[in-house]
Amino acid sequence: MEQRNFTLVELELRLDALYEGAVLQIAHCDYERLFGVNDVAMGRLHACAASFADGAVLFRKKIQSAARAGSPPPLKRTLL
Repeated sequence: MEQRNFTLVELELRLDALYEGAVLQIAHCDYERLFGVNDVAMGRLHACAASFADGAVLFRKKIQSAARAGSPPPLKRTLL
């Protein structure tokens, strides 16, 4: 499901709710609308790594080290 005109707060809530290894995809135009060209925005990714493609940005929740966490749940891809 694709949601348009979501706010930065809504995106942050979705990123916070991701489990380790899960992916959230948003359109590149939505990323630019929310963050602009500000490199400081990368600090607001809530323990997520961002991958930039032609038309989308994928946020993947970082996985804790095996010593600190049990087995992660299966990967799931979510569209926003």
